[in-house]
Amino acid sequence: MAEAGISSVIGKVVDLLFGVAIKEISYMCNCSENVEKYKKEADKLSRMKERVQQQIDSAKSKGENLLAGVEEWMEEADAEISMATQFINQEDQKKCFHLCTLRRCSKTAIKKTFSLQQHQEDGNRFETCVSVPAQAPGFTDLYQRKNLEDIDTHKSILEDIIRAIEDDTTQIVGINGLGGVGKTTLASEVAKAIKNKFADIVFITVKQTVDVKMIQEKVGVAASRIMNGEKVLIILDDVWEELKLEELGIPCGSEYMNCKILLTSRSRDVCAAMNAQKNISVNPLQEEEAWTLFERVVGKSEWNDTLKEVALAIVNECGGLPLFIQAVGKALKDKEIKIWEAALRRLQAPMDGDVSYKKEGILQLKLSYDYLEDEVAKSLFLLCSMFPEDGSIGLKTLTRYGLALGIFNNPDSIHDTKDIVQLAVESLKSSFLLLPADIDYYSPVESLLQQQEEEELFKMHDVVRDMALFITFKGDDKFLVKSGKGLREWQPRSDVIKSYKKISLVENKICKLPDYELDLPYLDTFLIQKNELPIVPDEFFRGMKELKVLNMGDNNILSLPQSLTQLTMLRLLDLSGNRYLCEISILGGLSCLEILKLRRTGIINIPKEIGQLTNLRLLDVYYCTDLSYVTPGVISKLIRLEELYVWLFNPHQYISFCNLMSFTIRNCPSLLKLFPISVAQGLVNLKYLRIEDCESLVNVISDGDEQTTGSEIELVKKDTNIVFSFTYIFLNGLPKLESFYSGHSIIKYPSLEVISVSKCPSMKRWSYGENHTANITFYDDEERECSINDYIVGKHEKNVYFTKTEG
Repeated sequence: MAEAGISSVIGKVVDLLFGVAIKEISYMCNCSENVEKYKKEADKLSRMKERVQQQIDSAKSKGENLLAGVEEWMEEADAEISMATQFINQEDQKKCFHLCTLRRCSKTAIKKTFSLQQHQEDGNRFETCVSVPAQAPGFTDLYQRKNLEDIDTHKSILEDIIRAIEDDTTQIVGINGLGGVGKTTLASEVAKAIKNKFADIVFITVKQTVDVKMIQEKVGVAASRIMNGEKVLIILDDVWEELKLEELGIPCGSEYMNCKILLTSRSRDVCAAMNAQKNISVNPLQEEEAWTLFERVVGKSEWNDTLKEVALAIVNECGGLPLFIQAVGKALKDKEIKIWEAALRRLQAPMDGDVSYKKEGILQLKLSYDYLEDEVAKSLFLLCSMFPEDGSIGLKTLTRYGLALGIFNNPDSIHDTKDIVQLAVESLKSSFLLLPADIDYYSPVESLLQQQEEEELFKMHDVVRDMALFITFKGDDKFLVKSGKGLREWQPRSDVIKSYKKISLVENKICKLPDYELDLPYLDTFLIQKNELPIVPDEFFRGMKELKVLNMGDNNILSLPQSLTQLTMLRLLDLSGNRYLCEISILGGLSCLEILKLRRTGIINIPKEIGQLTNLRLLDVYYCTDLSYVTPGVISKLIRLEELYVWLFNPHQYISFCNLMSFTIRNCPSLLKLFPISVAQGLVNLKYLRIEDCESLVNVISDGDEQTTGSEIELVKKDTNIVFSFTYIFLNGLPKLESFYSGHSIIKYPSLEVISVSKCPSMKRWSYGENHTANITFYDDEERECSINDYIVGKHEKNVYFTKTEG
């Protein structure tokens, strides 16, 4: 029995030793194989690291924040790859066949291989995502502090306001004073100075006509944070009447002392009515302070006696109000003394009974307008007054209005016109006649879409707008502006409005218009967007023969009135946002029409009548989710078309026009190919191309046209050199896209500066031929310069973003 037990134990020991021996022998026998496997895993990790680095580079170029851990993973990957390289180099040099060395080498390789595999597994998540979108810059991030040095009045008040807000027993602080005295600037300075003491700061311009829904939407997120105990500052700027904070959705009272509220108003009584525990008045600047500010604006510190005497008198006429001092100073900067003297005479002269306007500072601001040297800037400035008080004004909208009204001197394209407007807007900003619009990241979807579409937004100070309205009311080119007044109907007397050239009823609640003809023989602009109109009476437009700009967007219009056909001079028509409007055939008679916006309407097709609009330069059918058919031949007849915006587009013809500069197409599920090569070659001015969410698209540009007869298409030989004028190409959400161009021709892109390719997993090449991108250089995984084709081959499952090579 004992012998059997001993025998069993000996057997187990032998088995154990044998197993160990086998394992040790395996290390030695498989050394080369284990080292080779380690080398392959190191190569795999190296390639993974490069892919992650590309994701990181792309994220940084977009200003996104890297995920926690990704940088540490990259550092560890570097260390692992470095150790692997060192180990493999050492083993290659030794080439030793000593048994102990083989065993150690093999065992180390196995252990390190496991470590590399584990690191790759940890890095898998970073191959598809390394970042999160950066939080959009808030108001306090964008605001630039003002120089208050030697402006003791404002410095002292600023300190008082900050002390009041920091007082734990104070919840509501009011700032009151004259228009133009600097209340909004002081509120902005406060926000910038104490931003680190609050989890969130919300800045809301209230406006004279209170929009409760807008305020509720803007404070929604902040209110939730307040309810959760976070410290939040809410600034309500330009309050004209008592507001019930609870109705606006702002938590307040003793239970929510973590919510601080800062009000600005022209009325001390309004602040008192809203229970401001601290009510701080802002007085005009003292004489020395006003002079200091004026000197900074005009850029002078040395004066001759004559000019200084005139300058001091001019500053005195500004009443110590910073807005007026800045506007007048900017208008006179670098002007001759005789201009200064003329300005002083105007400021001191009586206004024939218009005492109220002199009191409100209209004279001082009008001086800044009068001294604008650019007539285009003057015209655009007055157009800006047609928008609601404190409302945002879009760069593209202003460009299109000006173009339709003939303000510009025959520019070559809409794009060129936008450049002219951009310069004019910058001139108006520098003259303190326009301000940057508030960037609002809590806006409803419509406002965010406007921000995206317009490229740039700006606004008017309400006092400046009053001055502009004074000019348009007194001048020959008379405006009637009733925008943002809460009107529910508009029933004017024809004899009263007959002389007006421009009428704005924007952003009211009008649901009914006169059902008779209005005699408006001089009217060239009629804006009635953002109302509640279900119908426009058939006779309404008959007396508006000279109308050039008509905006009826964002109403509830079901059908278009017959009198619309009488507008033979109309050059711009905006029907955007009328979601129930389906039938647009009537528009075919508007032969002068150059700009037609049908964005977010309910149209289901583009009828043949639209092909009669041969002067059309811009057609916008973006976000028309029911649009599924374009009558064959229609688009090709629009020979002057420069800009085309498309949402659902199921082309039954190909597009061929040489003036097109911008082309955007999205959400076209049945589209296989966009342009045949012969059509693409004709797009000699196309700079901007964006294609998104077209799930069936295989090629952007096809080599020949399978759907068109040979007589219509001239095939391109393989050795043909083709030049495309693209500057920007954006391809996104195209799961079946195989290539940008399906042919073998040599393609040159002399102007291309940006290529963005994302969510295009099937794209394995740019084209089958050579591609020359003079401004962009591509590199392969080993940092060697390569072609775009080679680059796409290696990255076809990843996002690609390349911009113009610097230097």
